[in-house]
Amino acid sequence: MESYHIRGGTPLHGEYPVKGAKNAALPILAAALCKGGIHEIYGCPDIGDASVMMDILKGLGADCRRDGNCLVVDSRQLTSAAVPRQLMSMLRSSVFLMGSLLMRTGEAVVYRPGGCNIGSRPIDIHTDGLRHLGYTVTEDEEKIVCSGRCRGGRYVLPYPSVGATENLMMAALSGDGLTVLENCAIEPEILDLQGFLRTCGFQVYGAGTGTIAVLGGKGISDAMYFIMEDRIEAATYLMALAGTGGEGILTGVRGRLLGSVLQVLENMGCRIRSFQDRIELVSPERLRSPGMVSTAPYPGFPTDCQPQLMTLAVCAAGETRICEEIFENRFSHKKELMKMGANIETCGKNAIIKGIGRLQGAEVCAQDLRGGAALVLAGLMAEEETVVTGIHHIERGYEGLERGLRLLGGNIEKKNERKTKKTEESAAEVGCVSADHGSSPWVPVLSHV
Repeated sequence: MESYHIRGGTPLHGEYPVKGAKNAALPILAAALCKGGIHEIYGCPDIGDASVMMDILKGLGADCRRDGNCLVVDSRQLTSAAVPRQLMSMLRSSVFLMGSLLMRTGEAVVYRPGGCNIGSRPIDIHTDGLRHLGYTVTEDEEKIVCSGRCRGGRYVLPYPSVGATENLMMAALSGDGLTVLENCAIEPEILDLQGFLRTCGFQVYGAGTGTIAVLGGKGISDAMYFIMEDRIEAATYLMALAGTGGEGILTGVRGRLLGSVLQVLENMGCRIRSFQDRIELVSPERLRSPGMVSTAPYPGFPTDCQPQLMTLAVCAAGETRICEEIFENRFSHKKELMKMGANIETCGKNAIIKGIGRLQGAEVCAQDLRGGAALVLAGLMAEEETVVTGIHHIERGYEGLERGLRLLGGNIEKKNERKTKKTEESAAEVGCVSADHGSSPWVPVLSHV
């Protein structure tokens, strides 16, 4: 029942320190199982997805605890190679555990992963790659069972999938020889995973390029690692500054990781300076259309920033065309933006946005992580009050988004909507009581049997 209540119309100003990357932390947490030891992972954001991954690791027998921004994973004792089904249904990134469990135990039992409903995300590249590396993989509509060891060799990914690249990197560690993966994704988070694995003593080379070489080996026991900054969180805050007509500084983030995003924001009229680990942005009086923007694998424009860009385009002068090339169902935020007055037309993977003067506050519902962030940005840009419900989706990937925006002067508050006593009394009069167990429905009171 939690929601964000936002009063828009205030330009954001100030300085924000970017947190650690969600998309680096999750595969690194999975990789902590590759070698039994006590691993200290610093900079991990306190987000819903990280909490679920920790619960999964506990279900496999590892001991996990949070100490501030450090996650301590003691993976010396594993009691199972089967990922808990209910937890896996909550987290797409749990699929990384196939590779780490195969490395550690020679077997893995997983289920079809969950996550945001943003389109089809098959894992056939993962399973086909594992078979090519020598593993036995059997699967049905729900469960996937893997066993064996890596035999090495060469595998060319049919598509540069980030998840498959990371999974196969870990699975290849179990072999005695050399494994070469080609047509790999080159996202910075893959380079960060390589950094963690090498800190653990494994021999992995080439991450950040299309070819990755893995030499099987045992590694060492313990590791301490600092994960990279979250470039998607950084992009979201930059767009919040731009959309509200504000100016500010992000610290702890390298501009070179955000090249395509910064280029689009400059095309919209923002003045940006980037040096070392700081990005400064000054927005124009009114944003202008960036023209045509297509999402693409890194270093192209990130699909995880497309919903936020659509929000900016709604109020920018001119017409913007967005082509979503990664996921076929990533326009769920369109309907909610239109409640606020947006002029958006979609056809398949294409969206045409005609800029309007100002959005109007409304009650909207987040359907997924990044689409939810886009609605928060819309609330900051709109007149009067906006209420964003479904914020559990947002909190899966942003730590304290409302606190960060308030740090920049945003008028946003998280509220926990509870049933009033009057409502409960009215329900009791008609023979009902409140079942106060999460989102359980009202249940009838049976006075006589």
